[in-house]
Amino acid sequence: MKTSAQGEILNDVPGTPFLTCGFFTDGYAAEAAQLRSSLEQTGTPYFQKHYPSRGYWEANTRIKPEFLLECLRRFPGRDIVYLDADCVVRSPLKLFFDFTADIGVFSAPAAAGLSHRYLTGTLYLRNTPSVHTFVQDWIDAQDGMVLGVDQDSFTTAIDKHTDLKIGPLPESYVKIFDRGTETPVVEHFQASRQRVKLQRTMKKARNATIGAAVLAGLAWLAYRWL
Repeated sequence: MKTSAQGEILNDVPGTPFLTCGFFTDGYAAEAAQLRSSLEQTGTPYFQKHYPSRGYWEANTRIKPEFLLECLRRFPGRDIVYLDADCVVRSPLKLFFDFTADIGVFSAPAAAGLSHRYLTGTLYLRNTPSVHTFVQDWIDAQDGMVLGVDQDSFTTAIDKHTDLKIGPLPESYVKIFDRGTETPVVEHFQASRQRVKLQRTMKKARNATIGAAVLAGLAWLAYRWL
């Protein structure tokens, strides 16, 4: 394992056609360490990089495509498997030794009740020029975003790239710890549920403002008519 002064950690396994990659901020350092431990236990190569927080949770999620484009360029000849920092790998990632699609992603059924169509906590990216272009378009789709997250811009970019072969990942590779009965290969713990989100904070502030205005109105009516 090699650790750099820039907060980068590389633990490669020669001969593996893919490299798992993930980033983390200070708030996810403990989860990233748990992920590294699980990768080492399963003999899986990995690259992790620390980023300073961009101020709030939604903005931090939008680091993802920027980081992935860096990985694609930095590790030519290696396909990239992205893993969120708050997951662990339960068994070897056999699927990716001969994955034939350009992009691998889990597409949630409409009846699943999830917030987004695509779950981007586990992703496969073939290291080709067309996939580089897709990831750049994913980055571009985030321009001007404030409350949007990486899944929003991913959906915009993927809908644009009908030229790419999209391969569905099985649910076991994106298993949410408290949903379903699938035996996980990659288990996600949804640490974001415990993080403060700008959108939620703004909604609470808006509701508080509306509530205060209603109370003020009721007080005025009571004064006026009673």
